[in-house]
Amino acid sequence: MSVSDRLFLVSDIGGTNARFALARFRGGDIDIEAPVIFQTADYLGLEAALDVFLDRKGRPSLDAVAVCAAGPVIGEGAQARIHMTNCPWDVSVTALAAATGVARPLLVNDFAALALAVPHLTPADLHAVGGGTADPRAPIGILGAGTGLGVAALVPDGHGRYVAVPGEGGHVDLAPTDARELAVLTHLMGIHGRVSVERVLSGPGLVSLYMSLAALDGVAVDSHPTGADISDWAEAKSSALAIEAVSMFCGWLGAVAGNLALTLGAKGGLFIGGGIVPGWIERRCGLFDEALFRRHFEAKGRFESYLAAVPVHAIMRGDTALLGLAYAAARD
Repeated sequence: MSVSDRLFLVSDIGGTNARFALARFRGGDIDIEAPVIFQTADYLGLEAALDVFLDRKGRPSLDAVAVCAAGPVIGEGAQARIHMTNCPWDVSVTALAAATGVARPLLVNDFAALALAVPHLTPADLHAVGGGTADPRAPIGILGAGTGLGVAALVPDGHGRYVAVPGEGGHVDLAPTDARELAVLTHLMGIHGRVSVERVLSGPGLVSLYMSLAALDGVAVDSHPTGADISDWAEAKSSALAIEAVSMFCGWLGAVAGNLALTLGAKGGLFIGGGIVPGWIERRCGLFDEALFRRHFEAKGRFESYLAAVPVHAIMRGDTALLGLAYAAARD
C-alpha cells in the first residue's frame, strides 16, 4: 500500500442487519468493497460479529474505523456509545478500539452517516420523486423507513461543505391528515397510548397499519404477517387490506417528509433512504405511489407552493451509509 493509500473499516449496524466492509482511500477517491452482511440476531453483540469479519479479512492493519448504528450517540470521544433502539446491541468506541486496534474509532448515528454521503451521490444513485431544483445554499433533509424510521439533516457551513445533524425525528408524534388516518391513529392509541411516526412508517409499522385497518373493518386476518408479506400481497393485488396499508404508508410518509422539509427549510432537497421505499422502487411494480407521496408532501396549506419546489430523491445506492462513513473517516 502506497503512502497515499489508507485502509478503513466501515460498518453500518441496523436493527436487523450489520454490514461490514473495507474501504480504500486513494488520491481522493473512495473504493468500498462489497459489504459482508450479518443478521444482528445471530450474534450476542458487535464484538462477536466484528471478530468474524476481521478473521475473514485476515486481520488487516487499519488506518481508521468508522461505524454507524441506529440510535442516538451518548457521550463524546472515547466515551461515546449507542444503545441501539431496535436491537439489543450496545456499540461503543471502547469496544471498537479494543477489537480493531485503532485508537480513535469514529461512531455516528446511522442517518448522520447517510447524510454525509448525500453530497457524494451521483444521478445514477438516485431516483427522482418530483419537485424543482435544489438550492445549494439551503439545508437538506434525509429520512428513511426500515426496521425503524431514521431522520437527519445536512446544513451548509458557508464554506462549500455540510454539517450532518442527526436527530430522532422518527419518534415525533404521529399526525393524521384525513378521517381514515385518524381512525387508525385512534386504534393504535388504544394499544400503545402515545403513537410516534415510527409506529406506522417502518417495517413493523406497515404491519401495524395492516392490522389496524383489518380491526377497523372487522376483517379476520393472519395475526402474524410480516412487512414483506404485506408488500407481496399488495404487489400481487391479492389483498385489499394490504393494498390500502401500502397506500396509507406512502401518503403518511409524504406528510411526514413534508413536515421535515418545512421544519428544516429544506430547499436543498429531501432524500429518502432506508430499506423499504428504495426496495419498492427497485421492484418496478408501483408499490411506492409517488403521486400520492407528492400530494401529501405538498399538502401544507399556504406553503403548498413552497414545498412543490422542493426536489425529492430516493437513494438507490445500497452502501450509501458506508460511503458516508468512509468520507467521514478520510476527513477525521
